[in-house]
Amino acid sequence: MENVREHNRKMKQFFDNCAENWDNKCSHNSDKLAAIVTLAGIRKGFRVADIACGTGVLFPEILKREPELLLGIDLSDEMLKKAREKFAQPNIRLYAGDLFDVAETGFDAAFLYSAYPHFPDKPALAQQVSRMLKPRGRFLIAHSESRERINLRHQGREVSGLSWPLRPAREEAAVWERWFSIDLLADNDEFYLISGTKSDMG
Repeated sequence: MENVREHNRKMKQFFDNCAENWDNKCSHNSDKLAAIVTLAGIRKGFRVADIACGTGVLFPEILKREPELLLGIDLSDEMLKKAREKFAQPNIRLYAGDLFDVAETGFDAAFLYSAYPHFPDKPALAQQVSRMLKPRGRFLIAHSESRERINLRHQGREVSGLSWPLRPAREEAAVWERWFSIDLLADNDEFYLISGTKSDMG
């Protein structure tokens, strides 16, 4: 595998180039987004991390729950620029950079929506998310379509080198069980979901 710095450079470049028209070409079912955020159990005053948040597709649903903080994290400055144009709420903070450079902790919930295939080192990802969360904090990996459709989309020439195929949710969940108690799996025509809470040993 290429080194992390080079991988991140290519990833950032790809999404920077896509940012201008991203919201026009990528649509998301609003009912599914609401369901995904509801499953995370966010309550007023929570601190929430949206990892690889892009232009902020989950932000409206998260903000309805009145979090104390919504931290959007993304490698792409241009994606975050679009998010900034759409959302100016004082409880939103955006971080342009590598997730693994985020030192902040104490989050109640962390989302990875439509982003999981772009992380090559899944155990390192799970460990970093665990480090960021409070005890019993919840992570939620989510896609609002089937694994088969996601994997097919990521076979394109440009994106294939920047993503790794999703395995069945049960197999992917096994990676996270070292740090989390998994209590939600879906791998069907409508959703791909993995979720759980930080274990006492996490």
